[in-house]
Amino acid sequence: MIIGTFLRYFKTYQGINFIPITDQGNYCGLLGDNGIGKSSVLEALDCFFNGKQWNINIATKKSGLTKTKPYIVPVFLIEKDSLDGKALELAEVLDKIATTLTEEEVPSANRGDFKSYSDLLVRVGQNYDLGHHFVIPLGIDYQSHPNISIFNCSRLGIELYGEEYDGGSLDERGLEKFKPLLDALKASIEYIHIPKEIDPELFTKLETNEIQVLMGETLHEILEERVTSNQIKAINSSLNAFIKSLENELDGYSYRTPTDRQKNLRRNDVYNLIIEAFFNIRNLHKKEGKHWLEIGELSSGEKQKAIIDVAHKLLLHHRKSGNNLIIAIDEPESSLHMSACFDQFDALYEISKTCKQVLFSSHWYGFLPTIESGSVTVISRQKDGHVFDLVNLANYREQIKQMTRESRRRLPYDIRLKSINDFVQSVITSSIGDNPFSWIICEGTTERIYLEYYFKDLMENNRLRIVPVGGAGEIKRLYSHLSTSYEDFKEEISGSIILISDTDAQLVSYETKNFEKLYCKRIVNCEAERKTKLVNIGSNPVSPRTEIEHCLNGVYFLDALKSFIDGEDHVLAFLSDIEASGENDSYFTLDLKPSQQKALDSFLDSDNNKYLVANKYIELLPDQSHTPEWLDAIREWLT
Repeated sequence: MIIGTFLRYFKTYQGINFIPITDQGNYCGLLGDNGIGKSSVLEALDCFFNGKQWNINIATKKSGLTKTKPYIVPVFLIEKDSLDGKALELAEVLDKIATTLTEEEVPSANRGDFKSYSDLLVRVGQNYDLGHHFVIPLGIDYQSHPNISIFNCSRLGIELYGEEYDGGSLDERGLEKFKPLLDALKASIEYIHIPKEIDPELFTKLETNEIQVLMGETLHEILEERVTSNQIKAINSSLNAFIKSLENELDGYSYRTPTDRQKNLRRNDVYNLIIEAFFNIRNLHKKEGKHWLEIGELSSGEKQKAIIDVAHKLLLHHRKSGNNLIIAIDEPESSLHMSACFDQFDALYEISKTCKQVLFSSHWYGFLPTIESGSVTVISRQKDGHVFDLVNLANYREQIKQMTRESRRRLPYDIRLKSINDFVQSVITSSIGDNPFSWIICEGTTERIYLEYYFKDLMENNRLRIVPVGGAGEIKRLYSHLSTSYEDFKEEISGSIILISDTDAQLVSYETKNFEKLYCKRIVNCEAERKTKLVNIGSNPVSPRTEIEHCLNGVYFLDALKSFIDGEDHVLAFLSDIEASGENDSYFTLDLKPSQQKALDSFLDSDNNKYLVANKYIELLPDQSHTPEWLDAIREWLT
């Protein structure tokens, strides 16, 4: 994983700049205005990994390369057991410098960037065990020589050569010592860059390097399995026999090669001929109804979507593993209608689960309330250069508030407001028309797991989207924005928009309106009727505290919980003696004592247990016939 990168005189960046990329997670966005330097980061990494031509900053034309010394130095976070031999020895040295260097050891002109780096390192250390990971800042200069940016200090020489070393920072020759580590890092990662101006027709052809990387195999490797050496020998033998028969028939004449060596078809000759005659004539097509449309006939937005779709499906169904793959995409929302933006970024999030890292630049902020892991770097410009604000998506709302306070509102805009506005526009516009999307907006990931299971048929056939947004407070905020927009478009909206909240001990209460297609409801266990109900946010009852785990099929939820009991001293051991009283909602089926309910809630709220229990519950359910009644009401609104 790349957690950040140092750029010196590359494209928009003058001098030394440290750009943080992530402190947790491999879904990594770069946000900011046009020309701010988002794409420069992705392009620089393409130069580093794939040897692409450098786009050097204009200042180098005035001052010269010798003085400006451009470089690209990614900062890698890698597991220690992934290296061996000489690369391991060098990684240990560089990691020691990268994790212990102090501000006093850095030239004063570079201390601002060093502070940005050290702040990131602290945050990374809170999310990853640095005892099991190396932090390695290692890249190349404009001549492709190894470079380590501001970490080239006199202490590095001592680490490499011992206490007798007194030569200051390493020169170009000294840095060549890191070549084995540099080669190992570059060989361990495949990097695909998809720029905004890419030609989708060319990019998606099977013979392009990018598609073959996504497949995890080259066309030559594919042909090796299907056109064997024995088959090629048989072809050569048959053809040579034909030439020999002609020679006999022509009596004194023969078709021969210019030299005495009779040239047979080589394996690569055959493969290249097949690629040219078989694969090269094929272009990607998309099925529309009963017809196939060539990618060149699609709209600009559809072409952009096709690139992401093809990448996603190849990684999911064809490539064996994406553990060494980094995909970098420049403005994936480019040319897309607002209604399609959410799906595009959701697909990118799914791609990030199957590869090492997804990097993207964007102007669309609507994914921020919906993605639960990853990082975003907001790039802005001040008089003295670029400013980089890294936001962890797991708690971005709190971080944005803190950043706004600490920066005295120097941030270029209210990121939270822009993200909500972009997301709301996507929801509203996608809900309009003859073939609309419908939406369920819920509090968290576990709710999404259960809802996606119960409504998977509607997701596949009725364009339903289910989005977690991180709590009842965010549901309230979104409803306020959605209801305002709904008023303007209510005659045109044909899809359903449903917001579902828990009933918390500290109830988030607000007024909701009686819209035809926009619902905002709260789940609550009704003691009088002994079942879960969907009520308006401000309606009664307001207790007991109700989460989705209290509203599931009681029989199978109990079985799921019991599967986690591993001994008599387990916190849930008391459940071993409990039998489900029926197939009604889990809160009433289990009928726990207050102390037992508290122990269960404590178990669910610790570690990753809610997620694990949710997946176990779904695994145990025999089919969808055991659906809780309150979910049937949601299905009616959706259909």
